[in-house]
Amino acid sequence: MRFVPVSIQKKLTSSRPGLTLSLGAALFILPILVPLPGLAETQDFNGLNERILKQTTALDQQESQLGRYHMSLAEPLHTLARIQLQANRFDDARGNADRALQIIRWSDGLESTLQFEFLQLVIEIEMARNNWDDIDKKIKHYTWLLSNKYRGDSISRLRHMQWLVDVHAGGAARDEKERRAYHLIQSTGINEVAVQYAQVQGLTAEPLYANLLFSLSRAYHRENEGIRQRGSVSYRLRELYPGLHILEDRDVAIAKRYRFGLEKLEMLRDAVSTSPAFDTEAVLLSEFYIAAWNELYGQEEDLKASLLRIDNFHAHSAISKERIMRLFELRAKLPQHRLVLDADYLSNDLVSAGD
Repeated sequence: MRFVPVSIQKKLTSSRPGLTLSLGAALFILPILVPLPGLAETQDFNGLNERILKQTTALDQQESQLGRYHMSLAEPLHTLARIQLQANRFDDARGNADRALQIIRWSDGLESTLQFEFLQLVIEIEMARNNWDDIDKKIKHYTWLLSNKYRGDSISRLRHMQWLVDVHAGGAARDEKERRAYHLIQSTGINEVAVQYAQVQGLTAEPLYANLLFSLSRAYHRENEGIRQRGSVSYRLRELYPGLHILEDRDVAIAKRYRFGLEKLEMLRDAVSTSPAFDTEAVLLSEFYIAAWNELYGQEEDLKASLLRIDNFHAHSAISKERIMRLFELRAKLPQHRLVLDADYLSNDLVSAGD
């Protein structure tokens, strides 16, 4: 079922006729890892336990003064649950996250816009426990709220949509194989709608819009990874319409997603070039991502065109050709799983490169 916010149902259509929602991965040849939300890569458990004790003590004092379900306790409970999640104390984290969510709903109503971050934490805890059966129900409720009952601002709504895209990406990597195609389909489709919603709301100059376009290009690539692996996932992704059992040719399906991904990266470059939020070097880095995409798919002519644009970038910008070439030599430092349009991320190494 398509995720389309009611307020824009009549204005948005998929850019991919015959395909309902689907999902993707990151650019380049490296495999894409989807990090679990809320979990640090390395843990200082002694430090986390001290923070838990301190937060619990402060919360107990508030609770003794205000009662167990006072609205003021929601944020401290959320903070405590977040720390407990980082410390892998999942049962404690879930209990406090649930109570915080209940407080919000009791105090502000079952359809409260305030509940999204609290519901997100509950889902993230279950992701950490790999409890996808429970997650599935909560994701569907979250999607329904975001689509039908959201009353917040457009930027916040887009951030919630991006979070939902990432959760389904996690599901595609970690849930049972039978549901992998479902997560891929949902993640890509929600990402497509988020891009179109940003356009309708006039938010194309926002950095978030660039991130959504990048994320969508990754989504198409992840679908292609699923198609190449064949089996039931490939079958679901290539169905022209669910239930008809009419499949798109594998090569055609992959080529189509290549074109969609390239289109989104070109849209990203164009958005960055006209947005006051980015500088000229950010436009150059967006060209690097286009070149990487063409290289990944072995598209020699498109790759040559990308490299030529990079080589001639100095002709219509204040960036010297020497700096362009040095940044290009360091392009492998661009992260594979997220968009970075800050040349300083690369140029920190220019000293060692002789600059």
